[in-house]
Amino acid sequence: MQFTMNSDAQQLGSEDVQYEVRGSVATITLNRSAKHNALTLAMLSQIGNLLDIVEASPDIRVVVLRGAGQRFFCSGADISEWGSLDAQAMGARFVRAGNRIFRRIAELEIPTIAVLRGNALGGGLELALSCDFLIACASVEVGFPESTVGAIPGWLGCQRISELVGPARARSLVLLGESVDAVTAQAWGLLHKVASVECLDVEVDRICSVLASRSSTSLSVGKRLLRLVGENAMDVAHELAASVCKASPDAIEGVAAFREKRPAVFSQLSQSRD
Repeated sequence: MQFTMNSDAQQLGSEDVQYEVRGSVATITLNRSAKHNALTLAMLSQIGNLLDIVEASPDIRVVVLRGAGQRFFCSGADISEWGSLDAQAMGARFVRAGNRIFRRIAELEIPTIAVLRGNALGGGLELALSCDFLIACASVEVGFPESTVGAIPGWLGCQRISELVGPARARSLVLLGESVDAVTAQAWGLLHKVASVECLDVEVDRICSVLASRSSTSLSVGKRLLRLVGENAMDVAHELAASVCKASPDAIEGVAAFREKRPAVFSQLSQSRD
């Protein structure tokens, strides 16, 4: 593909969220590698602003999401930001903001590709799952570690992962909190393509070229039909569930343990029955 830089759009990025357009492909890059590209409310807002640009640019045919550095695509929501929120703010503010942005990505009229050069965990995996295609290096791991800090995947992760891999494998990821490697994730249907580090960008460019050559009307209508399969009001359920978890002693313990760099000691569920 022959690429040209759109300098005006580039200026609308930020230090933590970069943006460029080359040819018909727009790339949004999480540029916070020192913090594993963890998402803040400000970053979510910046992504939303960039989506405004994408939607107003008829020449853009594909959106690519990347994470800076080699270790992480995105490690999820920044615990230093949400860890201090009260239960109400957690659901009504932080979770709602992420769901709003991730839904916008999922509902874009044009195809989207998440490029996982590094691990995608928690909200980072949820961000990737909002895209149409997930392409990863063979060394990548993906998972939902929220249960290790007394939380749950709050950005529609439970819904999207169940639709992709089925309820049994979804339980393994969400309840155990253990990651899986890229080969396993592809076999489960979570990843669309696994490539070597050397071939990753070549494969991304190939898919972008194919998508850019397709009928924009067909792609838009096709995406709408595919969304109808699993579309419901699960976002509200996730907001409430995240608030319930955040209000629990386990969430307080999980955040404290993370900050103190020690294993969390969670309370046991009551075994009594009425």
